[in-house]
Amino acid sequence: MIKVSVILGTYNSAPFIKRTVESVLSQAGNGTDFEIELLAIDDCSKDNTVEILRSLGLQPLSTQKPSGGPNRGRNIGLQNATGDYIALIDHDDTWHPEKIRTQLSVADMAPIITTGYQVIDSTRKMSSFVGSGEPSVIYFEKNETFRYRLARRKSGQPVYMSTIMISRELSSVLFEEEYGCVDYDWLLRLFEGHSSVHCNKVLAARYVSGENLSLQSRFREKEYDLSIRTAESYRKKYSSEVSEAIYRINGTRARYHYVVGEMELARVYLRKSAPGLKTSLYYLTSFAGSRVVKRLFRIFG
Repeated sequence: MIKVSVILGTYNSAPFIKRTVESVLSQAGNGTDFEIELLAIDDCSKDNTVEILRSLGLQPLSTQKPSGGPNRGRNIGLQNATGDYIALIDHDDTWHPEKIRTQLSVADMAPIITTGYQVIDSTRKMSSFVGSGEPSVIYFEKNETFRYRLARRKSGQPVYMSTIMISRELSSVLFEEEYGCVDYDWLLRLFEGHSSVHCNKVLAARYVSGENLSLQSRFREKEYDLSIRTAESYRKKYSSEVSEAIYRINGTRARYHYVVGEMELARVYLRKSAPGLKTSLYYLTSFAGSRVVKRLFRIFG
């Protein structure tokens, strides 16, 4: 029987970890069409996350000391996974019951398979969807998604961590542990030289709140620094994509500061981002009108 290893990193996850675990273990076809190896790796939680995991029948591994992000746990999972395929899920996300079965049905097409997902924003009490179901399956040629991801384009294959499934041959591609929380470089190393498939049906839910790591200032500093360095390391081979990336990395940093109300910093990074109408509007409304913009539009996260 095909085995799918699922890597679940946890940290202070008590309020939602049962929901996440149950969405994995209740996958349609589990035990008949395939078997699931659920690897939970805890990053030294201070709440009762580990006790909850054990009550659910799991024997969580540990990072042994706090690592400052999910990457150390993800690497421990990759190094311990024994499945034919490996999937990742963040500790506060959930899966549709048909996610794994849908991905396995197209796994012979490429070594990387992603799906559509829903974003549920509890802060703004709204949700949005990435994926529609039509066309149901989209194939991406070798290096196609790599180039899109390098340039940080929003078009192309949608990629979110809790939707990714990879074949075992890619399990040696490990996450950075210098900062322990950035995945831009991992995605580039994963996709470079490979084709991929996207199942456009929405099969995962991403939960966003003010507690998400991506909304924390220390993460934004680390993400910006490593993303710039990572992009520049590809400049000799992919100059145009890197130039695009630098603009967009600065734009992302600018929108973060805009959302949290740090308007002077927002303007600093807006001046480094791609020129255009949207950038100009953000810049102008950073002086007056940002509350209206933030209320009406999803700007970041």
